[in-house]
Amino acid sequence: MKTTINILFAVICLIIQTGTTFGQDSRTRITGMIEPFNVGISYDKTTNLIFPYSIKSVDRGSADVLVQKAAGIENVLQVKAAVEDFQPTNLTIITAEGALYSFSLRYQPNPAFINLKVADLAIPSVPIVQFSPDMEYESQLKEIAQRIGNRQSFLSKINDDKNDMKIALDGIYIKDDQLYFQFSLENNSLINYDIDGFRLYIRDTKRSKRTASQEVEIQPTYTYGNLQRIEGRSKQTIVLAIKKFTIPDKKFLKIEMQEHNGGRQLELKISNKTMLKARTM
Repeated sequence: MKTTINILFAVICLIIQTGTTFGQDSRTRITGMIEPFNVGISYDKTTNLIFPYSIKSVDRGSADVLVQKAAGIENVLQVKAAVEDFQPTNLTIITAEGALYSFSLRYQPNPAFINLKVADLAIPSVPIVQFSPDMEYESQLKEIAQRIGNRQSFLSKINDDKNDMKIALDGIYIKDDQLYFQFSLENNSLINYDIDGFRLYIRDTKRSKRTASQEVEIQPTYTYGNLQRIEGRSKQTIVLAIKKFTIPDKKFLKIEMQEHNGGRQLELKISNKTMLKARTM
């Protein structure tokens, strides 16, 4: 009987000690906390959250909140209430530099602020998120393409202009074995131009019938900008990232832009001499 009691006592001590150890391990894994930033949102007003980098992930705690990225914009999130007087909830945002932002959302009929520049708020923005290799690679391409999109043109007379439409090659850049082609697309008509295709391929300079052996299509690894529509009376910039290449002798790079259900087709011819003018980033 005494032996049984001793064994039972030993088992109880082991359980208590194991539980204490697990508790210590779980506590030591928590190295810090990100306090959510309080934001009031309304049913009939849109709140704009402006981030320093492009938004990669959005998670809302409740369907009572509506969120969307601003059309054609990567770093502005628009938030509003789907119903009035919803229960407080949360919102989590991850941006391209690997920062996680946490917000506590509450209903407020007349928010004091509807445009919040996140970089100016007291919100921790230390990169803590680790992206998968593919996602991180894409994020790097995007950041470079965005910077190129804001640069001034340094190439001239490489354009096609007809039927109130214009395409021009403004610059070629290179970084880490990636070529970046900067184009400006301009629609001087009142009719929207819906892009049906934007092709790049290397072709022979000989004016013979096109065959598969005479052309090699080039596929971009990343596209920045709107390659779906050019609104009437507007101008926009696109940047294509492509694995580095050169053009063989007696060949050229041809770029075609075709209109959906329309006849306004534009094209550019790029020589190897032009390619060698690429600038570094």
